[in-house]
Amino acid sequence: MSESHSGRRLFWLFGTGDLTTSAPLAIIAFFQLFFLTDVARLSPAYAGLAILLGKLWDAVNDPVVGVLADRVRSRFGRRRVLLLAGAVPVGLSFLLMWIVPPLSTPFLIAYYTATYIIFDTCFTVVGVAYNSLTPTLTSDYDEQSSLNGIRMVYSISGSLLAVIIGTVLQWVIDDEGRLFVLLGVIVGAVIAIPPLVVARAVKERDTVSGGVQPPTLRGIRQVLENRPFRAAMGVYLTSWTAVTLIAANLVYYARYNLGIPDQANYFVLVAQGVALLFIPVSVGIARRWDKRAAAFVGFGTMVPVLVAIALVSPERYRMVYALAALLGLGIATAYVTPWSMIPDVIQWDTRETGSRREATYYAVVSFVQKLGTALALWVVAQALDASGYVTPTVAVPLPVQPVAALSWIRAFLTIVPAGLLLAAMAFASIYPITRSVHADITAELEERGI
Repeated sequence: MSESHSGRRLFWLFGTGDLTTSAPLAIIAFFQLFFLTDVARLSPAYAGLAILLGKLWDAVNDPVVGVLADRVRSRFGRRRVLLLAGAVPVGLSFLLMWIVPPLSTPFLIAYYTATYIIFDTCFTVVGVAYNSLTPTLTSDYDEQSSLNGIRMVYSISGSLLAVIIGTVLQWVIDDEGRLFVLLGVIVGAVIAIPPLVVARAVKERDTVSGGVQPPTLRGIRQVLENRPFRAAMGVYLTSWTAVTLIAANLVYYARYNLGIPDQANYFVLVAQGVALLFIPVSVGIARRWDKRAAAFVGFGTMVPVLVAIALVSPERYRMVYALAALLGLGIATAYVTPWSMIPDVIQWDTRETGSRREATYYAVVSFVQKLGTALALWVVAQALDASGYVTPTVAVPLPVQPVAALSWIRAFLTIVPAGLLLAAMAFASIYPITRSVHADITAELEERGI
């Protein structure tokens, strides 16, 4: 099936939704832990606790929203109504996360836990609805890669936009507390718009077959029994945890290991900008061979670059710019390849069960990814706390960190992500849905009229 002009236009309109999912996640990934330790001035242990408690809400939030979304019926459609309902709240709740209220430590922990829970609930409503529309746009193997490529152009662009906004604000605002509040206002306003665009552009077609959806626990258990899904989920979890660790530690690395606190955002812009350019390359590899090959090439190039970054000395910090650029293909692959596998495994499940459960699948993906990265960040925070990390104060805004803390920051930026990417390649090697297998599944579903 070739892509028509109108279909291509729909893909580009649909892809705007990734601005809503990427921009806030970029700010959270790069700055949440840093904000809690160096701006709100919580100890790393308390900051990690606030993040973990907020993320644990997903144990109820994501799967429940997913199953409920599969059951929604309204005149606005099954997914569009959730996009319309969640657009403004997701923007407002994002702002609340970046305010530093005059509270004692226990109440600060409670505040940041609560505001993250509110944001995550709104984000999940929008995200599950948006992602669940993906398989309804096309069932073609190559078009799925193209659609996900377009989505990831928006996704990386959203991440870049968020970091650029933060960088520009850094030029004009010295007070980091005010900077993050204004960043929350601007990004919150931006992310409220795309769900409305998607809801207007997409005309849903209800392709559900097979009657009533199974009960929540049964439905989730059946999703986890899908063998291709477990492999794809392994690729997604390990690669995204690696990217999350790199993002969360980069600000600390520039600030304390290299001694250039004002240049952290520039490293991010280089890596993300080059990743944007490499998205067509990653999509092209998947088209020429398959999605497993894209994972091998992308993650395989990223591992030695991370090892090289681990060896850079502070006086040679300019090398990090070149190495950050070389991370581009791997980052692009992490954006494109795991997501493009999910529609394939949903079709596999549809062939086996006769039902489409997009929302349940995407809810489980979101839950596992968020919980996995939350645990990873909690481990980072506990390691920093145990190593004697010195929280900044008004009198000492840029303290000298102990050697142990610097070593952990370097390890979590480089060696640990490299190991996770090797694991992602191992999961990709057992992913069974090749191009030919996908063609057989699609043909069988068309023959059965599903």
